[in-house]
Amino acid sequence: MKHIKIIIAFSCFLNVILITNWIMTNNRIDDTISRQAFKIHRDLVELESSITYQSDHNWKEENLVLEKIEDVQEDINSLKTIGKDIGRLSRKQEEDLWNLYNYLLKFPEYSGFPNKTLSTDERKLLEKLSKDLRQVGWGMNIGYSGGWESFSEKLNNLLRQDT
Repeated sequence: MKHIKIIIAFSCFLNVILITNWIMTNNRIDDTISRQAFKIHRDLVELESSITYQSDHNWKEENLVLEKIEDVQEDINSLKTIGKDIGRLSRKQEEDLWNLYNYLLKFPEYSGFPNKTLSTDERKLLEKLSKDLRQVGWGMNIGYSGGWESFSEKLNNLLRQDT
C-alpha cells in the first residue's frame, strides 16, 4: 500500500511538471508569433518614416526606403514560415500576410546594391504609400497596437485605399 501511495504521488508530481512545461512552451510559441507580428508593425512604421524623410531630403538615400520594403517582406516570410511550422497561423492570418506581401510587390525592389535610382513616378508611388500608411495608423508618432485584429483592420484599410 505504501508503494502505491508513492507511485501515485510521483505520478501526480510528474503530471504537474509536464502540464507546466506544456503551458510554458505554448506561451513561448505565442510570444514568438506576437514578437514577429509586432516586428512587421514596427517595420511598416519605419517604412513610412523612411519615405517621409527621403521625400523631405530630396531622396538622397532612396535605397534605404527599398531596404525597408524588403525588411517588411522578410518579416512576412519569417512569420509565415514560423506560423506554419508550429501550426499557429490561422487561414485568415496567412491570407492577411499574403495580401500585404503582394501589395508590396508593386513597389520598386531593392537590388542588394545601393545603386538604384528611383524615377519620379516611383517616388510619387512611394510618397502615396507613406501617406496611406499614415492614414491607416502606421506612422511615426502615432500610437499603434501589436494585436492581430488591429493589424488586419489596418491592412484592409490600406488595401482599400489602393483601389
